[in-house]
Amino acid sequence: MENNITCTQGIAITNALNEYKRFTEEVEVLKSTISDKIKAYFDENAKQYKIDSTKYTTTTFNNDWFCEWISLSVPISKMKSNKGTKPYGYLSFQLCFSGETVFDKSISEKPFPLIHIIFWEDMVYQGSYFRYPVSKSEYFDEEESGEFSFIDDENKCVLSPRYDKLNYINCWTYSVELMKINSKNIEDILFKPAIELLESNQLILSNNKALDGVIIKYPPLEDFIIE
Repeated sequence: MENNITCTQGIAITNALNEYKRFTEEVEVLKSTISDKIKAYFDENAKQYKIDSTKYTTTTFNNDWFCEWISLSVPISKMKSNKGTKPYGYLSFQLCFSGETVFDKSISEKPFPLIHIIFWEDMVYQGSYFRYPVSKSEYFDEEESGEFSFIDDENKCVLSPRYDKLNYINCWTYSVELMKINSKNIEDILFKPAIELLESNQLILSNNKALDGVIIKYPPLEDFIIE
């Protein structure tokens, strides 16, 4: 009996790792597609912002061999900014597979892969990334005080840290289900809403039909924001 159990467990582990291998291969394709398409999409559709460079920064967080999340950060500048000046901010795509980046019981009973689309003054890196529950102390302190809010009070799909003294940049995050993204809808799910948020500081879901059933609706702030 013990040998049968051990054999069954071994088969389950191998099958799981094979599935994970296929999944990571698909993630690599998604990363490449974002890199290949985003600059051209911004050049054609954005009116106020541009991407200065196609050199992307990739950050991986893992426990030596298992990758929990990976990100792609793209420098965003205002259309009239001079070449070589500091970017206005970074548009990051945080692809999340397991652990604290994908799950909060207030959002779902079970965890599932997500992409967090983040606009911030800096790129995503190992010490600063989106995770649950969202800790207020990571975003605000005595020098940079503020509070969280939803950009759009109607749909509660875009979370924004509002700083009392940081008025020159609008920071925000929205999250979508990773497994529902493909080569046909990637621009409508990842790029078009980001441009709308950058240029009008709002996300009108009726203008973004591709987000139906894909974007994550956040619960009331008190349910997943901690001190």
